[in-house]
Amino acid sequence: MKLKALALLAAAAVLTLSIAPHTATAQAKKRIGVSFYSQTIPLYVEMRAGMEAEAAKRGVDLDFQYSGPDALQQSNQIANFVTTKVDLILCSPFNKDALLNAYKGARAAGVPVISVANQLASTADEDAYVGADWSKFGVAEMSAVAKAIGSGPIGLIEGPPPISFVYGWDQGVQSVLAKNPNITVAAKINGPLTIEAGLTAATNILTAHPDVKALVAVSDELAEGAAQALKSQGIAPGKVFVAGWDGYPQVVDMIKNNAGIDYTIANKGYTWGVLAVDTAANWLDGKKPKAHEVENPTLEVTHQNAAKLTPADIQ
Repeated sequence: MKLKALALLAAAAVLTLSIAPHTATAQAKKRIGVSFYSQTIPLYVEMRAGMEAEAAKRGVDLDFQYSGPDALQQSNQIANFVTTKVDLILCSPFNKDALLNAYKGARAAGVPVISVANQLASTADEDAYVGADWSKFGVAEMSAVAKAIGSGPIGLIEGPPPISFVYGWDQGVQSVLAKNPNITVAAKINGPLTIEAGLTAATNILTAHPDVKALVAVSDELAEGAAQALKSQGIAPGKVFVAGWDGYPQVVDMIKNNAGIDYTIANKGYTWGVLAVDTAANWLDGKKPKAHEVENPTLEVTHQNAAKLTPADIQ
């Protein structure tokens, strides 16, 4: 009887060992590759925090890769994600044109690619897009500037042209300018999305065109640089209207305290990150979004509402 019992126990152990690997495989977490072009821009820092929180909640693993302003590097990252067999890719493309073949290669291999914040010029070659029509933001920002100054020369401080949000924002700005011929563009400068670049661009504009009535920036970093340039030249807050876009907490505080910035649009980076992973996890569960564009909520911040906003309102 003892020998029979031992034989039964041994058989059960073999059966358990043979089943266990299959069970582990069946329960393996889904993997999502994330390709961003910056790990220092505050928006992407906030977005990553939201993505990681939602990933933990949804039980998926994230693999973050950063390319810098290098489309070839980002294309290679996408190819590597395919090679390592991720289940889905979230990508914020640095160049709206140069990543087309990388997207096509991933999708041909059966790996969905969802754009986040920026998208391809050929939207048919991405599976979905978590973001917005950035031209609307150019319209909103430039409309606020037009309302504030009425007429006169302005300076535009923009980011790298290949990025889709810069292109879309500029289209929106130009559409408002076309309706306001009394507002003229004294200078338009493109450069990196940094405070230092904003400081340099604004200094150059103010030196060449000291009569500008507004400095209109495509990001809060650039707007912060513009505010520093005004301060260094002894120009009091409010004399030159400064507008940005992102809604970083420090910029909201600057608007609240009349410290050199007058307007921004909160992109709600943390919320955006949550929405991106939520969209991706739903996709992997067979629940695709109803529309190609999954719009992220945003909020205009002005001197009128800045004091009432809480950190949660702009998160």
